[in-house]
Amino acid sequence: MSNVTLLRSKRAFFSDTVPQALRYLLDHALCADAPETVEALLLEARRRWPQEPDAHIGLYKFYFVNGRYREAEAAVWAALRAAAAGAGFDRNYRRLHAHSADWSRRRGLERLYLFSLKALGVIRLRRGKVDAARRALEKLLELDPVDEIGGDAFLQIALSFSEESVR
Repeated sequence: MSNVTLLRSKRAFFSDTVPQALRYLLDHALCADAPETVEALLLEARRRWPQEPDAHIGLYKFYFVNGRYREAEAAVWAALRAAAAGAGFDRNYRRLHAHSADWSRRRGLERLYLFSLKALGVIRLRRGKVDAARRALEKLLELDPVDEIGGDAFLQIALSFSEESVR
C-alpha cells in the first residue's frame, strides 16, 4: 500500500443543490478504501457532471491532500469555470470586482467560487508560485472583505515570503 492519503471529510461538496446521483458518487468516493478507487470515482463524477463545481472540488481536495498540486490546480480552474458559468459572471478572477456578483451569499455558486479561489491561492503557495498565490488571495479578500472564507491567513504567508526576498 502506498503512503497516499485518502480524501476524508464529512462532506466532499459544499453545495446544497448537488444532483442526487452526483452526491451518491461523491459519498461513495469518501467511503472507498483505495486511493485508486477514490480517484476513479472522482474522475467519473467530473466526467458525468462537468458543469457542477462540486465534482471538481472533490477532485482538487483529493489531489491536494495527496501532494499532487499540479493536478489540484487544474481541477481548481475547472471548478472556477463551472461556478462562474453557472452564476453568470466572468470566470477570470482578475476581472471580477465587488459588484460582479453577490459575494456575501452564504450558499450558492458564488461561495463555491470564493472557496475555489482560496484553494487556488493555497495550491500556488504549495507549488512555490508565491506571487501568483498573492494575487489570487488579494482578489479573494477584495471580493470577501470580511474574510469569511479565511484567505487572509494564507495571504499573510504569501506576503511573508515577499518580505523575506526583500531582506
